[in-house]
Amino acid sequence: MGTWRESAAVLGVAAMACATALATTATAGADEPGTYIVGGGEVRTETPWISALHNGGSFTCTSSIVAGTWVITAAHCVEGGGDFSVRVGSLQRSSGGTEAGVSEVFIHPDYDWPTSDIALLKLDREVHTEYSPLATAEDLADGQAATVMGWGSEKPDWSGPLPENLKYADGTVSDATCELDNLATPVLCTDTDGSVAGGDSGGPVLVKSPATGRIVQGGVCAIGHQPAGSGWAGYTSVVAHADWIAQTMGTA
Repeated sequence: MGTWRESAAVLGVAAMACATALATTATAGADEPGTYIVGGGEVRTETPWISALHNGGSFTCTSSIVAGTWVITAAHCVEGGGDFSVRVGSLQRSSGGTEAGVSEVFIHPDYDWPTSDIALLKLDREVHTEYSPLATAEDLADGQAATVMGWGSEKPDWSGPLPENLKYADGTVSDATCELDNLATPVLCTDTDGSVAGGDSGGPVLVKSPATGRIVQGGVCAIGHQPAGSGWAGYTSVVAHADWIAQTMGTA
């Protein structure tokens, strides 16, 4: 396959970012696997913490709200700056849910794609909803079931138009501390029945904790293959960046 630089690509809309979604029965109901998300299915049940990130009114990436005024996504989705806003809690990326502006963007200081490809967005007002719980070290394990979600392209070449309805794909965590060539910080690697593509960047990977049984977010989508179809993706681990997340949000 060669190195990750030869086989993987950044996944946003502006940058053709990561674009798949896994859904377990505990988190999001969905169709059986079909021709969605380059494989996968459409999320059918409420997903109150999912967030569509827009820049200047145009969809850019997938994200998740993790606290009243905090949204988490991939750094490459916001590194160029802009007029960001989010639509929280809707399965549709362009309608419904709750809208809020982004007042501040915090990119991890060690970000150098794909290393530490993670960012926190401070909202200009509090959004009251169910927030995505972030994983701790005890929540991650190789081989555990995983679900990824996003509004990414449905085509292997990552071309548009992007789907309006949130998509998902199911599979496993192939390696919770995946070390790729020239990557300073390990990522969480997944193998699913759908492949991420442009527009899924920043989207969540959900896992069922072997310690507690709860569904938690293990990371944000950072890397995927282009053309899509392998079912592999790399997610920036929230566990590996837990200290920075806590310090930035003021919960340390």
